Amino acid sequence: MSGSAAYLATTDFRWTERAFELLGAQRLTVSDHTADGVTGVVVSGPCPRCDHHFVDRRALDAVTGMSGATRIGDGRPSDVALLDVTCGCDTAHEGTPEGTAGCGASFRIELRRQ
Repeated sequence: MSGSAAYLATTDFRWTERAFELLGAQRLTVSDHTADGVTGVVVSGPCPRCDHHFVDRRALDAVTGMSGATRIGDGRPSDVALLDVTCGCDTAHEGTPEGTAGCGASFRIELRRQ
């Protein structure tokens, strides 16, 4: 998608699918980050919708269900966590609400604990 996409608050699953493709191509990256005892991740690369570069930093210790083991249906710990990300590129998109960054697309990334 070109950089001319107007702002649209969307959670369309195609952006998650596109994020998966970008992760597979190693254009979108997720890296561990720890500072002052707080564990987190940095998501960096092109937005699946507008293709502009963004960086999203998340403290996982502060997000419910991300720092400890999550549970699957039968109560066993899961090694998978889901991270919801919203485009935060610095590009001005037509119709972007004041004080908002990015094109409005939100998508999900699956994190596997090692």
